[in-house]
Amino acid sequence: MYAIIETGGKQYRVSPGQSIEVENLSAEIGQTLEIGSVLLLANDGDVVVGTPTVEGAAVRATVVDQGRGRKVTVFKFRSGNRYQRKLGHRQAYTRLLIQDILTGRAEEERREPSPAVAEEKAVPVEEVAAALEVSIEELDLASRVMSALKGAGLGSVQDLLQADDEELLAIRGFGPKALEQLHAALKEKGFIQK
Repeated sequence: MYAIIETGGKQYRVSPGQSIEVENLSAEIGQTLEIGSVLLLANDGDVVVGTPTVEGAAVRATVVDQGRGRKVTVFKFRSGNRYQRKLGHRQAYTRLLIQDILTGRAEEERREPSPAVAEEKAVPVEEVAAALEVSIEELDLASRVMSALKGAGLGSVQDLLQADDEELLAIRGFGPKALEQLHAALKEKGFIQK
């Protein structure tokens, strides 16, 4: 079993019993930490990839050491200008001993939904079609974006959902920021998922 975690802006592949050096953490030696940003879990061929993290999963680790890495010399020099600077730097680190990988709800997410739950979410086709015929004015878009969409002949939500991003960006006066605003409005009203 192993996991890929993120801490200090870097990603590490860890398994129980392993010792790793990470960017300096404010923790005392002997303290137990739970790292919640688990990007991937793998257990006997079953792989769960997070979006961006795996919900409920965590890695429990114990702080073994707080230290500093070897010295790195930083030398700046400009020829002909009598300019030279010499600095040293030692990067602080924390050594962790991985105790355990907690899977949390990773197994539940992989299971298929029960048929009863799937039936509850079914919506009649007539309701969906009526919802898509909503005018774009109800999306509360900026007036400039609205006029650009209407100028291109896109007057309803159904027209917007049928057009892909390249077609929308080809509209004069409709740029990437307008596309972001449109996607946010459609998500807010529940026309598109994530």
